Amino acid sequence: MARTLDTRNRRTLAALPAGMVVALALLTGSPSEAPAAAKVNCPKANATPGEASTDQLGDAVLCLIAKERRKADLKAVEPNGALTRVAEKHTRVMIDKDCLEHRCKGEKSLNDRIVNSGYPRPGKRYSFGEITGCSVTPQGMVDVWMDSRVHRKRILGKAYRDVGIGAGKGRLNVSGCDDGRRRGVYTVIFGSRDG
Repeated sequence: MARTLDTRNRRTLAALPAGMVVALALLTGSPSEAPAAAKVNCPKANATPGEASTDQLGDAVLCLIAKERRKADLKAVEPNGALTRVAEKHTRVMIDKDCLEHRCKGEKSLNDRIVNSGYPRPGKRYSFGEITGCSVTPQGMVDVWMDSRVHRKRILGKAYRDVGIGAGKGRLNVSGCDDGRRRGVYTVIFGSRDG
C-alpha cells in the first residue's frame, strides 16, 4: 500500500497562508511482498520489522532510494533534520490513528507541518513531495514505490535535494496492510529550498 502527495507549485513563505495551493495526488498500489534480488547491498533491506530497529528500517529505505537515484544518474538527496522530524511524527500518527494518509484526523496540512518545522527559509521558495506506505520489508516498500509512475517520479525527482524519512512498526487496518502481519510503516518527504 502506498500513497503520494506532491506540491507542483513552488511557493514562498510570504505568500502563506493566503492563496496556499497544494496539489494532491493520491495513488494506491498493491504491495509486492516478495523479497527482491539477493544482490541488494543495503543493510536490513530485506529485514522484517521483528529483525530490525525502526532506525535500521529507515536507513535501509534511504539506502535503497539512494541506489535508485544512482541507477538513474541522479544526485543523492541529503537527510534533513527538519524533514526527518516531520516524517517521523507523521509515521507515529499514522500508526496511532490507523491511518495511511498524508493527513490523518487532527493533523495540520503537510505544508503547515513543513513550514512549522523551520525547513523553508523566510521569504524563500521551496517545494516538497511526500510518499507513504507499508510493507513487510524496506525492499518491498521501495519496489512498490518504484512500480508506480507517481511514486517513482518523487524518488527520482531531479529538483529534490533533501529528504526526511520516518519509519515505524505496526499493524494497520487499511487496504493493502490489513492481513494481520506487522509491517514497516513509512513516510518519506523530499524537499528543495532556495537560499
